[in-house]
Amino acid sequence: MRVFDLHCDTLTRCMNRGERLARASGHISLERGGAFERWGQVFAVFVPDTLQGEAATAYARRALDFYDTQRGEIERACTPVLALENGNALAGDIDRLEEFYARGVKIITLTWNGANELGYGAHCGASLGLTQFGKAAVRRMLALGVIPDVSHLNEAGFWDVAELAAACGGTFWATHSNCSNIQPHCRNLSDEQLRAVFAADGLVGINLYTDFLGGEGTAQDAARHLAHLIELGGEDNAALGSDFDGCDIHPSLAGIERLAFLDEEMGRFGFTAKQRKKFFWSNTAKLLAKHA
Repeated sequence: MRVFDLHCDTLTRCMNRGERLARASGHISLERGGAFERWGQVFAVFVPDTLQGEAATAYARRALDFYDTQRGEIERACTPVLALENGNALAGDIDRLEEFYARGVKIITLTWNGANELGYGAHCGASLGLTQFGKAAVRRMLALGVIPDVSHLNEAGFWDVAELAAACGGTFWATHSNCSNIQPHCRNLSDEQLRAVFAADGLVGINLYTDFLGGEGTAQDAARHLAHLIELGGEDNAALGSDFDGCDIHPSLAGIERLAFLDEEMGRFGFTAKQRKKFFWSNTAKLLAKHA
């Protein structure tokens, strides 16, 4: 089985617990993930909303330093991609985009749930969009080839990103957000938003967090979100965005080794082998190579 996952919080979890990724105790370890035929993993540097200014930047730098101490082990186990989760790490300095890009960051989640210098998170309501700094930062990201990630962003900010991407001929992704038509939640996306991501040649990564899946958070609940994405025309834009090590997940899915079970259950749900391969691997591998 080939797996490419658009989002996990394993890197900062391990840093804060003093664990190496090779034998990490959470949802992901290099040993368990390395058992797949091929494994691609987006490792997010998650910076909490409680950190602002230079403290947020310093935290992100420390996490990237921690990654660098294990880079060889990580690259032997998988195809890694670095993401920055929360634009507060820029501390309002647009030149820090160049710094993080030089260190290997390919995706930036613009906000977490609160506000920062770029804009407003999903828990801030829908009325305020990106700040002027946020718009400038997105333009610079698109010019660099860094993918803006709208997961956690509020609705007004989402549409600002969509407009900027269209104007610049770029893409944007929602690496770990689900369908609000299936499970109403401020972190999930409406059908109109999902179609906008598809139109930008972007990816929507299905998040395995029970609250975002709805129901009991089982494989069948995840399958319903994938079915909806396909129904909307997103068969080539649907991906896995597990959020491993960042949320509560149903025990049947709680671990990278359980993705084989998820694949089997999706087959029972009625997805073809080709559709499942696209979801678990091909869509992300293709679009990451095209845009990153």
